[in-house]
Amino acid sequence: MPRTDADLIAALRFDPEEGTVIRTPPGEGYGYWAGGHKVTHDPDSGRFVLFHRERTPLERGRGGSCAVSVSTDGLSFEEVWRADKDELAASSIEVGHAVRHGDGWRLYVSYERPAQRDWRIDVLEADDPSRFVAQHRRTVLQPQEFGLSFIKDPWVLPRTDGGVDLYAAIPSRHGPRTEGDTIHIGSDDATVLASSADGLVFRRLEYVLEAEGGDTWDGHRGRLDSLFRADGRWVGFYSGGRTMYDNYEEPAGVVVGDDPRSLRRITTDGPLVTSPHGCVRYLWGVPVEDRLFVYYEYTRADASHDLRVSVLPLP
Repeated sequence: MPRTDADLIAALRFDPEEGTVIRTPPGEGYGYWAGGHKVTHDPDSGRFVLFHRERTPLERGRGGSCAVSVSTDGLSFEEVWRADKDELAASSIEVGHAVRHGDGWRLYVSYERPAQRDWRIDVLEADDPSRFVAQHRRTVLQPQEFGLSFIKDPWVLPRTDGGVDLYAAIPSRHGPRTEGDTIHIGSDDATVLASSADGLVFRRLEYVLEAEGGDTWDGHRGRLDSLFRADGRWVGFYSGGRTMYDNYEEPAGVVVGDDPRSLRRITTDGPLVTSPHGCVRYLWGVPVEDRLFVYYEYTRADASHDLRVSVLPLP
């Protein structure tokens, strides 16, 4: 079992090029992505349930569709549901997460509305992941209610009391700063936690991870992408970035904490893993018994992103 931060980083490091490709992008070249994913392992049925979205370049429509797929081994997935952005009345679809709730399933999904140009989070409910109906969605987090320009990229930690802890990305509190005649650049995404007794009504947001704002590989962004129990504590992956350009090629780091509301970055010297062609991002860790399934977007040689999984020993 890892004892130091360096030991934990070593235990989590893997070769992303050797991962199993589970979804390919809808085209070749920069801006074609398969990812924006989250995966739930349901111990009752043994199924892995994957949400992912497919994206084309900005000039060709952006996040055009999303899908839910199921698997018995976490490696080979069969698609059971799909929706395009027109069915969500959206201009682009982003991250979503399908989770068990009671006897059924919920899909929390974020997308941009064309008229308002803002990102919000809706939820769909069904008795099985194959039976979501896009038209029956309900908005659960709208940015204007919190004085924000966007709230997106949801993922959920169900609570034992039936409540829901939902993590999402919002604008950073640390905007541009002026000192005399000098203007300093601001930072980008921060991560908040929204808690709810029923998973439908969220009345407050709590900051849990923010960019530190320095000129470092992760100083511009603080988007927490996953959190799980390992090594006797909370361990998570986050997306960093040095500039706004890294919005499309976000390097991945590791956070730890004794509490899911209090996390610190431990990959201070650089990203956990990279692709020789760009980034490895949206790392999502799923512990299953003594293994850790890590799902991630991988930049290919043609600059597109595919969706892969690597299986590690659980630290």
